[in-house]
Amino acid sequence: MRPLWAMVKANLKMSVRNRTALFWNLAFPAIFILIFGAVFGRDTGIRVEVGVAGTASPFQAGVEAAMRGSEVFIVETGSEAIELAALEEGDRDVVLVFAPAEAGAPPAVRLYYDQTDGPNAQIAVSTVRQVLLGQAGGENPLVIQEQAVSAEEISFIDFFVPGILAMSLMNSGVIGLSTAFVIYRERGILRRIKVTPFPISSFILARVMSQLIVAVAQSLILVGLAKLVFGLEIRGNLLLVLLVILVGALAFLAIGFAISGFARNAEAAASYANLVTFPMLFLSGVFFSIESAPAWLRPITRVLPLAYLVDALREPMTRGRGLAAIWIDLAVLAITFVVAMAVAIRFFRWDARGA
Repeated sequence: MRPLWAMVKANLKMSVRNRTALFWNLAFPAIFILIFGAVFGRDTGIRVEVGVAGTASPFQAGVEAAMRGSEVFIVETGSEAIELAALEEGDRDVVLVFAPAEAGAPPAVRLYYDQTDGPNAQIAVSTVRQVLLGQAGGENPLVIQEQAVSAEEISFIDFFVPGILAMSLMNSGVIGLSTAFVIYRERGILRRIKVTPFPISSFILARVMSQLIVAVAQSLILVGLAKLVFGLEIRGNLLLVLLVILVGALAFLAIGFAISGFARNAEAAASYANLVTFPMLFLSGVFFSIESAPAWLRPITRVLPLAYLVDALREPMTRGRGLAAIWIDLAVLAITFVVAMAVAIRFFRWDARGA
């Protein structure tokens, strides 16, 4: 056990001394937080996503046109079942279902809302009611059963930090580990370890453990920075967030390990790593919600592991949700780890010969 911890300690020292890795894993995401937080950190950016369903009528068309003409609302139309399902999944803040119109009076409207979703469900309901009342000329067409609503504001920084945290874990695992193992191979370190009593499995385990320690440390630093400078609020269970960090870090460490098996040299490893990470950086919801992406692009984003890590971090950190909301994300990350490790073991090479 003592040699294992000695190797972990040695890997930690190498990680700290690697200034390039420190920049990309810590300073680079920290700069993102500072720049974007300074520009958008004070902006709550509240939008109300409204689903419209029911019977079409001039009144319904007027309400829809009024909401579409405002920057506050994002309007989607569909059947009642589809829109209510979207509300349950957190894709709508309010759903309006219009009844058939009666002569001389506006149609009745059922207003559905989820008090656990959105930055402030109370404000969303109030804002939508104002539009309805305005179109009805002051006559109230609504029958609303008031419920206790716990409103909470989600600032841009609350939304932004989980994405940057996921980006940092991806860069640390994929870029950091892939290039490190190729360098070990090129310098003959792996070949020398092969002929020593110290097993290669322990060497790899030590490297993974040291990377996990670095991942947790950099996560704490980034979260602490955002909380200190911009007042980041973590609403969920901290232990669950830590679990997500560990599972996500393992998934991307495995991807980095797999890349190291294919790469001929450090330059090729860096190129492959960038080829893997760059598309995920902009297509996984790091900087914006995947739901705001074009419809044709959303299926593509759902095959990217980073999208699941971003969602698994954002749900507990921003929305305060528990394991039930992210277990699919964790399962996908775990499957990614298993598949990537299988590929890594299959193509693992001790030295650069034959590359």
